[in-house]
Amino acid sequence: MTNTAAQTDGWTGDWAGDPGELVYGLDLSRFADADGDGLGDLAGATEHLDYVASLGVTWIWLLPFYPSARRDNGYDVDDHLAVDERFGDLDALRTFLDRAHERGMRVLIDAVLHHTSDRHAWFRAAVEAPDSAAGRFFIWSEDDSVEPGDHPMFPGEDDAVWAYEPRAGRYYHHQFYAFQPDLNATDPDVFEEIVRVLSFWLEVGVDGFRIDAALLIVQGKGRPDTDVDDGSFFDRLRARLREVKQDVALIAEADESPELMAALVERGRFEAVIDFTLNNSLILALTRGRAQPLVDALRRLDDTIPPDARLNFVHNADELDLQQLSDEERKEAFEHFAPDPSMLIYGRGIRRGWAPMMQPHERVRMTLSLLYALPGVPLLLAGQELGVGDDLSIEGRGAARTTMQWDDSRWGGFTSAEESPLTLPAQVDGPYGFRDVNVRAQEDDPGSLLALGRTISQVRRAKGAAAGGWTVEDVGAPSVLALRRDGLLTLHNLSDQAVELDLDLGDDAEAALAERWDGRTLGAYGFAWVSV
Repeated sequence: MTNTAAQTDGWTGDWAGDPGELVYGLDLSRFADADGDGLGDLAGATEHLDYVASLGVTWIWLLPFYPSARRDNGYDVDDHLAVDERFGDLDALRTFLDRAHERGMRVLIDAVLHHTSDRHAWFRAAVEAPDSAAGRFFIWSEDDSVEPGDHPMFPGEDDAVWAYEPRAGRYYHHQFYAFQPDLNATDPDVFEEIVRVLSFWLEVGVDGFRIDAALLIVQGKGRPDTDVDDGSFFDRLRARLREVKQDVALIAEADESPELMAALVERGRFEAVIDFTLNNSLILALTRGRAQPLVDALRRLDDTIPPDARLNFVHNADELDLQQLSDEERKEAFEHFAPDPSMLIYGRGIRRGWAPMMQPHERVRMTLSLLYALPGVPLLLAGQELGVGDDLSIEGRGAARTTMQWDDSRWGGFTSAEESPLTLPAQVDGPYGFRDVNVRAQEDDPGSLLALGRTISQVRRAKGAAAGGWTVEDVGAPSVLALRRDGLLTLHNLSDQAVELDLDLGDDAEAALAERWDGRTLGAYGFAWVSV
């Protein structure tokens, strides 16, 4: 299969022009605590930027750092134009940005534009006068009747999409939790506020935005005339932001089909989308120990979205959401990766972390290598490069949100506080606890997962493994995904059985990196990066 996707009109290539691009998601609250209050902060993250750069990171994605009660990990924003004082202030953010830029890394921040918190000044003003200009920032209704297709995002935790506000005397729409009222994207004043918010952060010095729930912003909210033409909306937003920063990067987060997501990269509206389609197909391929689901997904994506415009991940920040699989496919994945009902959430997701879910350890290593080999830009969340664990005793989707494990000291070096409320119990005791799984230990171990990730990053850059121009090779083994591009062949065995490959590499072939590979046989969960 040859990649034939054309560059879309307006595509500049600035976002992913480097074949070694790597995005690293960083939750400040859980990364490093410099002031000893038990919560991570900007100063702590700044102190560890050399470590981040050593991974080969080119883009840092900062998860929400705005003032918030953090009932939804900061996505319940109280003020879009400030830094939560527990993380620092604007000067601390500017220092972080400067230090990242000095190390050749650019910074995306989360733009939460679909909703606010119910403590936000916009919502407080709307409650007092729902029929005023302030009131039109949100979606109101005299009743809570639900239209077809209008569904909550967190079934089992919050099953409603309307909540009654007694002061306003009516209901407001919330697709997420009740404490997150949806903004009304049809209102021109809302659009202008969005422009003002994003322009402010560009002037502070950020390089771009991960637009949270991008398509949900413009989709209808259960009442007539509440949907927006997404092309027009994002075209106008892009144009206005380019007036502030010409090379601003916009990344769309939306768990939708490639065909819907393709519209977001047309005419340069977005540099890239986060690719849930490939992720779901990856999980199905691993479930079956067969490469075909990945091959099928790559063909489909090849016809819609350029590889440069796709962010690939194995596990995102919260649950592993498998809503794009069919019911039968999802059942297969659940039986394989989450056999206990406590591991499931929302009827579509798995609460487990990457490393615990992918055991044995050989498969964890193989999936890390595979992430870097897939066409597109790889995305890691902090700690995944170490193989951190999870804690299913934690309710909801926070089971896999661990604090960073720097060393084997108390709280894993994350904080000097007497108590660390964000450190999960399983991080203290258990096979993935910080006494055994931490940066310091893996820095000194050439066979560690951290060392493997660094090596793959270097090989990927050195071999010029550009995101496009790839083909899928038939090597006579259904369990093996073989990708050839730019003189590089990557081989990944998705099964727990060794296989012999039908492969003629020639006399000049050389393995730049390989595990359980002898030139002909690829062992269980084996992989190889071969110059051809």
